[in-house]
Amino acid sequence: MTAPLDTVRALNCSNCGGTIALRAAGNTVSIICEHCGTTLDATSPGLAPIAQAQAAMQRPEIPLGTRGTLRGVQWEVVGYLERSDSYVTWAEYLLFNPYQGYAFLVDDGRRFSLGVLMTQLPGYTGGSITVDDLGYTRFGSRYGAWVKFVVGEFYWRVAVGEHVMITDFVRPGTMLSCEETDDERTWTKLDLLDFGEAEAAFGIAKRRKSYGGTPAPHEPSPYGNLMKEALIIGLVAVVTLIVIMMMGGQSSRIAAETFDVPLDGVTKTQVIRQLDLPARLSAVRIAARADRIDNGWVDLDYSLVNRATQESFDAYATAEEYHGVTDGESWREGDSTPGVKLSSIPAGQYDLVIEATGHLWSNTTFPTAFAGSASDTTPVTIAVERGGVFIGNFFLAFFVLLLWPAIIVLLHMSFEQRRMAPVTEDDA
Repeated sequence: MTAPLDTVRALNCSNCGGTIALRAAGNTVSIICEHCGTTLDATSPGLAPIAQAQAAMQRPEIPLGTRGTLRGVQWEVVGYLERSDSYVTWAEYLLFNPYQGYAFLVDDGRRFSLGVLMTQLPGYTGGSITVDDLGYTRFGSRYGAWVKFVVGEFYWRVAVGEHVMITDFVRPGTMLSCEETDDERTWTKLDLLDFGEAEAAFGIAKRRKSYGGTPAPHEPSPYGNLMKEALIIGLVAVVTLIVIMMMGGQSSRIAAETFDVPLDGVTKTQVIRQLDLPARLSAVRIAARADRIDNGWVDLDYSLVNRATQESFDAYATAEEYHGVTDGESWREGDSTPGVKLSSIPAGQYDLVIEATGHLWSNTTFPTAFAGSASDTTPVTIAVERGGVFIGNFFLAFFVLLLWPAIIVLLHMSFEQRRMAPVTEDDA
């Protein structure tokens, strides 16, 4: 609810004679003349000077006396000060409403925050604190801050050079700031305002949205909610993909034949006929088994030929087995049961033409099981299966489904890294 503001009293500076507008009469302790910068005692009938005038005056971006409505309350700017922690400088506007009291509009050069003094002490839980059952994490180390410039009226005696020690605690959207002097400790709760909210309320130029620099300590990640949604959607998609793979990944054998292949380099042609592929598109797996190959290999050329259109789908495999002894150590290598897959085969009846060429390893250091025997062939079994899932396609789909969540996670991590990074003067 918006409350009306009290009537402003006009007084004169006892140093320069300039007219001063006293906006929070009865609450103001000190007032800094906006004409000469002299700090005056607002509790003295004659506004007695407390400190010498500042060397140079400057005007805040939001002029003293400007009124604006934030979060349903009409505030008036009664004071302005600038603070520095030796690295960056920020501005604080003291706001006043006769029914709500005082508040702070803090401008760090990037975002505005609305602050109010806390009336309850937070609870400590290790390195964090809690207020109203909400946890806040300590941000950085305790640091000192000094007043560099001040103008307007204040409810405490403030002057250039005033020093406080500050400790900040944050959660997305809110920061609790503890300020300590030799005499007292105060807590302020700062809520981050939306982009353009303070600018619209007080009629100043709107800040440009930018996530390229260092975010405010309590600035929520713009990718936080999107990251949660992307991870949930990605997880559901991956589970669905796995279910589809399990349900549709069953294969069935439709033919198998065994034949002898000469081991003298002569090609043996074998045809497995009338393979029925009823599905619109089918995956076909051709598995070979040559268990008796010994220090040799069999080259297998496959041609899956559509009986109606003569369209051919070709593949190649090698069944091989080698073993021996080197430097007293035995070894064995090769694959005597190679398999190949053909994808997206159109529906129809097919013949599988197999051209098999067997070879023996000619290195006499490792004699073969067939050397010196009457056997010059090896049996090869070819089995044909339809259906199944290509594991490469599965991993490709898996990668594509998780690509977007991964990008969002990386953007979120980059934002959080920049948010936690030490602030420099260039970031302010």
